[in-house]
Amino acid sequence: MKRTPQLAVVASVAALLVIPGGTPLAAPDAGQPQSVSARHLDALAAIGQDLLARLRPEVRKAFLSGGGTTLTTLAEKVDQVKKAKAAGVKGTPSGPRALPQGSGSDPFAAEDFASRLTGMTQSETSVGWCGTNAVLGFNDSGSFAATLFLAASPSGSLSFNGLSRSTTSGSSYTDLGALLADPLPAGDMFVDLFGDPVVGCSSPSTFYYSSLAAETGAGFAFMNSSIAVSKSTDGGASFGGAVLAVSKNAFTHFLDKEWMAVEPGPTASPADDVVHVSYTDFDFSGFEGAGPCLDDVRTAIEYVRSSDGGATWTAPLVLEELCGADGSVQGSLVEPGLGDDLYVAWERYGADFVTRDIRIRRSVDLGDTFGAATVVNSVTPIGDAFALQGLFRGGPDLQGLAVDRSAGARRGSVYVSWQDGRNRSKPDPFGFCDGTPKYCFGDVLLARSTNAGAAWSSPVRVNDDDPTLGIDQFQPGLDVDRSGAVWVTYSDRRRDPRNFLIDQFVANSNDGGQNWTNTRLTTRNFAPVTGWQDLVVNPLYMGDYNAVAADATGSQPGVAVAWGDNSLGDANVAVARR
Repeated sequence: MKRTPQLAVVASVAALLVIPGGTPLAAPDAGQPQSVSARHLDALAAIGQDLLARLRPEVRKAFLSGGGTTLTTLAEKVDQVKKAKAAGVKGTPSGPRALPQGSGSDPFAAEDFASRLTGMTQSETSVGWCGTNAVLGFNDSGSFAATLFLAASPSGSLSFNGLSRSTTSGSSYTDLGALLADPLPAGDMFVDLFGDPVVGCSSPSTFYYSSLAAETGAGFAFMNSSIAVSKSTDGGASFGGAVLAVSKNAFTHFLDKEWMAVEPGPTASPADDVVHVSYTDFDFSGFEGAGPCLDDVRTAIEYVRSSDGGATWTAPLVLEELCGADGSVQGSLVEPGLGDDLYVAWERYGADFVTRDIRIRRSVDLGDTFGAATVVNSVTPIGDAFALQGLFRGGPDLQGLAVDRSAGARRGSVYVSWQDGRNRSKPDPFGFCDGTPKYCFGDVLLARSTNAGAAWSSPVRVNDDDPTLGIDQFQPGLDVDRSGAVWVTYSDRRRDPRNFLIDQFVANSNDGGQNWTNTRLTTRNFAPVTGWQDLVVNPLYMGDYNAVAADATGSQPGVAVAWGDNSLGDANVAVARR
């Protein structure tokens, strides 16, 4: 692919750590030779420091993805990480991370942890399911520790991406360790994977895993913010090297919160698969006197596509862009429809960060062009508009986009799910969910379009708890199975009237989302567990989304579910089949 203009970086550490248009970052070992690994960490920390310097606190707090907050956390703790790396302590790799509900025991022995202080956070799940095979991706600080200390990557690249595989249609999984970017694209020294995983498949043998990435050229010649896509052709047993779907100069752009969708091409060959990726571009070029937003941050929802199984990619197509003074966009989702239809939805935030709505654009030519944006519905933020009770961030409000591709009566229906605080609130002097001092309790809402996204139904409440209670439901995942049944998984606090302890639920509807049956998945509820437990995880972070996936081949009924689960006292991944 054609590279965008890149930042030239000279050999000295001081030059490497200069933010264009900003101030130099302090090099802890200034004046002393540094190892390649130390310079590597400093270079990544410089990207995080750039985000800290240029993004408003509200954006960093609520809208930057888990991968982005990993970089900002690394920027704040790089000295500590470098010291640990220099100590040469190897530790042991983290153990299996797919926890079946109802096991009743702790499957993670003490020696599974690479460190007592980091490596124990697994969350933010995504499942791709085709036939008997399923692949589970998740953010994993244990993978980061393993690649940092155990030299798991031949190139020395780091990975925050966990990987597990099921050959039992998502009923049970085997941990495969960290997803590695190796072998790297020609000319690259490092390709570091920073999570926000999305997994999809086109057949039982072909799986794709997308994530955020940082690309470093040989000799530190350049650094790019990227979206990486890795491919498996053996049912998820192994993955090839990461291909960069899009890369931009890391000190004028940060590519964030990607989403991916996969569909088979015109033949049975995985070389013809069509892979769609949408993402947010945090564009700082205005601070360099370039771009449409002078002296301001531009946020844009952009889209790229591969029509040859992820080998090559189109140039980015901008679907919406805003300068910071006018608001921002974030949290896009992409989903194929019928025929050559394709949908991309995202959330738009006003400059006050409280005014929000969900928008969607439809393409009828497989993503070559898109029609005008349609507003699905307005959004009332939950919690205090940034964090929920327990002081963890709630993640993006928009959490689900699915199309009914079954042969049933509702074939072609488009569904969107999100978390919303419009129905229940309580006065709170420290909360301003709608601009007034209150706390807004979250519900899971769903809207449906029966005319290809042109018009949308009034929202339906998915969770069936007592609407008079002050209880949060949040982070819904959405899919439609082979029968046309709609499935939503979400986090739920109904079993704790104090609104602290969390369960995971799944709901299904057989009438197009009008009526729902809710089922509890967890055997015991759990308290929030945030990044305060883990040195390399942002303190407010507890995962930004949960996963529910139907069999993409349509050969099996029901869904595979995965979520972040804290019932063992730390953050793990739990799974279920329904």
